[in-house]
Amino acid sequence: MKKKLHVGNLSSRATEEGLRFLFSQKGEISGVELITERATGRSRAFAFITMATPEGATAALQGLHLHIWNGRHITVNEARAEEPAVETLPPAGRLAVPGDENISPFFPIKTRIGT
Repeated sequence: MKKKLHVGNLSSRATEEGLRFLFSQKGEISGVELITERATGRSRAFAFITMATPEGATAALQGLHLHIWNGRHITVNEARAEEPAVETLPPAGRLAVPGDENISPFFPIKTRIGT
């Protein structure tokens, strides 16, 4: 069963190839997703690594959490499942009042479940 890990505090010089090399030392990798800025293409200091086995994920968690890589102490944690966004509309017949943060007259309001 595949296991997804969140890797944080990455250097802006981080690359998918470098992460793949680092994590492949702990087990088989089935995916690397380095999160980058759209405008510059530079790393946003975090990534998601999908390990092929739970044993590989455990080895990566234990061996690489707070490991120094590219001059920074990286953090490695189990990735949490993304909470789905829920679209809500203002109540029918209610007009938006300036300063009312609960109502958007033109766009649905996206909120996260549980927040």
